[in-house]
Amino acid sequence: MTLRRDCDAVETIPLRLMIVAVVASLSILPAAEALDTLRNKDFVRRASLELDEIVSAAQVMSIQGPGNTRTITVDLRGDGTLRFGKIHIGDVQGGPNMSSAVLRFGNGASLVRTADEPPVWIRSISGGPLVLDTPLFVLGLRSVFENHTLSVVAEAM
Repeated sequence: MTLRRDCDAVETIPLRLMIVAVVASLSILPAAEALDTLRNKDFVRRASLELDEIVSAAQVMSIQGPGNTRTITVDLRGDGTLRFGKIHIGDVQGGPNMSSAVLRFGNGASLVRTADEPPVWIRSISGGPLVLDTPLFVLGLRSVFENHTLSVVAEAM
C-alpha cells in the first residue's frame, strides 16, 4: 500500500508542475507593471530634485548679486515608460515661466519648479527661455545686471 501511494504521487507531478507554471506566468505581467511603476516614480522623484537644484541655484545667485557663476550637471534619463520630452528653463521678462524650470515628459505631462522667494528672472543668452531636448547636459548659470535688471543667464555647455 505504501508503494501504491508513492506511484500516485509520481503520476501527479506533471500536473502540479503545470499548475505552478500557469500561476507563475500569470504573475509576471503584474510584477512587470509594478516594476515599471517604481521606475516611473523614481524618475519623477529624480527629475523633481534636478529642477529644485536648478531653481535654488538661481535664487542663491540672485541673492549674491551679479558676477556669480554655477555649473550643474543635469541627468533626466528615465528607465520606465515615462520619458523625458523637453526642458524649458526661464522665459522672457514678464513671461509666465520667467522664474521657472519646466520639464515636459514624452506623454505631454509637465513638472514645474518656480523660484518665488525670492523671484528671479531666469533666461537664455537671447533673453527668452532656454529649451533643451536632451536629457543629459551641463547647465551653466551666471548672474548678470543689465539695463537696471538682475537676471540669471542659463546656457547649455
